[in-house]
Amino acid sequence: MGRQKTLWIDEETWAKLEAMEGDSVSGKVRRAIKMVDQTDDAVQMALRKQIERLEGILKSVGWQG
Repeated sequence: MGRQKTLWIDEETWAKLEAMEGDSVSGKVRRAIKMVDQTDDAVQMALRKQIERLEGILKSVGWQG
């Protein structure tokens, strides 16, 4: 079940939204939010891998943190 909400969008953003593929504004907004969520997840995973690698390097030189 959906909810009706009011969004205030500047003209530049509205033009970009209209240019997106698809018919429904709601669908376009949903897709945009999903894309951001996936990007955030990928960034977090990459950062975790970097942290693990850096911790390994520090431990190899005697770091005890």
